[in-house]
Amino acid sequence: MDARPRPGLLQLEGREAPALYVLGLLASVGGGSLFFAAIAGAGEVALAVSLLALSLGLIGLSGASALQRSVDTPAWSWRGPGPLAIFWSALPLAILAPALLLLLFAPFGGFGQLDAASATLAIALSTNLATTLVVALIVVGTGAARWSEITGEHSIPSPNLPVADRRGGALGDVAWGLALTVPIVVAAALFSALLIQSTGAVPESPLPPSGDSRALLINLLSAVIVAPIGEEILYRGVIAQAWGRQSGARRAIVFSAIVFAFAHTLNIGGESIGDALAVAGVAFAIRLPLGLALGWLWVRRRSLLATIVLHAAYNAVLVLATFAA
Repeated sequence: MDARPRPGLLQLEGREAPALYVLGLLASVGGGSLFFAAIAGAGEVALAVSLLALSLGLIGLSGASALQRSVDTPAWSWRGPGPLAIFWSALPLAILAPALLLLLFAPFGGFGQLDAASATLAIALSTNLATTLVVALIVVGTGAARWSEITGEHSIPSPNLPVADRRGGALGDVAWGLALTVPIVVAAALFSALLIQSTGAVPESPLPPSGDSRALLINLLSAVIVAPIGEEILYRGVIAQAWGRQSGARRAIVFSAIVFAFAHTLNIGGESIGDALAVAGVAFAIRLPLGLALGWLWVRRRSLLATIVLHAAYNAVLVLATFAA
């Protein structure tokens, strides 16, 4: 099917889902306005409502975009929302999800009844379930890609991507993931040591200290099971695939790594704006080697199993090394 020009930002004529587009646009604008009001002092309730409205609005816009692409984009290209649209659509709900979970547990004492490791696990679960839900709605739900095409090869090859190396099948995926772990850990450790020494900015670990074996096991569950599965679905299965199918392997690797690293800086603060920016910059940079390796591995193997194994093994080494230290 030949591509045809897409409608402009405020143009409704020629859209496949004009009502969904209008509702998404209105909810996004309203949610964004309320979000800035909440930051200016409107309160926590206004912040929660703004995030919910933003989430619904961006999901609506992304869904309308996917339905539009299904008719004006070649079948071998990416027919879902744009990769950045997918990221921004998932972000508000991912931020809101722990607060919703806290409300559910409020009658039982909230997160105050949990130790730090268990609370972190609950937050990781809610965040990754939220992003997976968004993927289910705007990618799988719109027909842009099936789950099997997110976790493995797409049924329609794209000329923008090289042929996948599927030698060894699932065992080959595991072997590739494990084989890359040590080189990437060493490269990331040297790179982070250089950055920390030159800037003096030390990012905090996203996991609480593992004071005993129970906390260690919970941290391993968060870092080795929950985070790799949820993040790989979003960053490699969808975002890298979207860039790869529409623009090529190089953009898939580099841009997905940038978005992946950027996402890990969003909860970083500091005593001053300058301090926060310095710490965020180091946190961003030290995650680039892993992001680039994961993107390259996805392009080569076209399998989330391979990237999940590398991501999980990398996180496991860091958690165990921190515990041992």
